[in-house]
Amino acid sequence: MTQSRMVISAMKIFLPVIIAAFLSSSCSTERKDREGLPPAGGKDAPLAQTPVVKQMPGDPASGRLVYEKHCHYCHGKSGYGDGPVGIALTPHPANFVENTKTMGKSDAELFASITEGVRREIGGEAMTMPRWKGILSEKERWDVLAYVRKLSQEGRVKNKRGLAGDGK
Repeated sequence: MTQSRMVISAMKIFLPVIIAAFLSSSCSTERKDREGLPPAGGKDAPLAQTPVVKQMPGDPASGRLVYEKHCHYCHGKSGYGDGPVGIALTPHPANFVENTKTMGKSDAELFASITEGVRREIGGEAMTMPRWKGILSEKERWDVLAYVRKLSQEGRVKNKRGLAGDGK
């Protein structure tokens, strides 16, 4: 095997690992609110209180672009929480299709989670979804929420029909 082929083979192995480690570092580090105190509310609590915002209709088509750029790494292509980074995280990211507790929340509650991030603690391990407020515009956050709702609905329909299987 030539040296260049060995380098390419090594890159194929290590580059995804490095990317996954980089992406998971933004999703799995313990965060604190502005005062430096752990967020109130315990398990699955938004990182900070979000001011009440006027709810706006999201566009699922625009939300899909945001989701594919930022969210699928953890939540998976179809929203099962099985993205290439998400499968390595403990606890796993939200499963938008099968987690009725999460998807039973109001749009305002889910928007707050997207905006301020989420802190989850299981057995002393803390994981957070990053705060998207400074990264995504308000419209993009509503759009991605609309797309997540669409993924959830489509996934539940597929599950009822028995189509999800391995091809989630």
